[in-house]
Amino acid sequence: FFKSTLHLLSEAGKDANLLKFVLTALSKYVPYLTAFPKITKKLLKTCVKLWSAPLDTSEDYNAVRLQAFLRIRQLAITQPYPLIEDCLKMTYLSYAQRSKFGTASNVTSVLPTLTFMGNCIVELYTLDYASAYQHAFIYIRQLALHLRTALMKHTPESLAAVYCWQYIHCLKLWVAVLSASQKKNDSLDESSSKLGGGAGKDEEANLLRSLVYPLTEIILGVCRLVPTTRY
Repeated sequence: FFKSTLHLLSEAGKDANLLKFVLTALSKYVPYLTAFPKITKKLLKTCVKLWSAPLDTSEDYNAVRLQAFLRIRQLAITQPYPLIEDCLKMTYLSYAQRSKFGTASNVTSVLPTLTFMGNCIVELYTLDYASAYQHAFIYIRQLALHLRTALMKHTPESLAAVYCWQYIHCLKLWVAVLSASQKKNDSLDESSSKLGGGAGKDEEANLLRSLVYPLTEIILGVCRLVPTTRY
């Protein structure tokens, strides 16, 4: 059944109504995937591909994008560890790849899709703080390494790796992730103070909070990289 469903999703092409129907109906069966880890990963890849489809920004396909994300989130919640790690990694890398096309010339058509994808990633990264920290640390460190290379070499190529829309979109995403985790943690603190407990969640949230300082330094470094009015 699952193999046939995956085949149908891969062969449906641009038929948005069919894709939406299959993804919506699949929600009832996702919990049964626990016994089939290989098929689970294939379904995750298919959902990520549909969620991050680059060209179609029509209203019909946006419904497909939403249902694909809901299945990704459902997989992250219902399937055993470490599938959530795959969810976090694959969604961020897809976002980073798509953000290359979010330039000033096509901002009206691409930015809404990128904003939606960013909001989805923020939602995923607030499901499990411990896993989120591991991935956020690695990807924020990658941004820092690009910045360090640009500061040391100061060549047109190294500067272009930082002063590009992809880099800016990724910075914007991590600011949103850390801000959302802070807000969610504040609400947890408030509820746990009333009910008692919640210390474990607070410790995990502190891991993400520790990334605020390096991310801020990266943003300031980008601003100072070429201190001219244009940049």
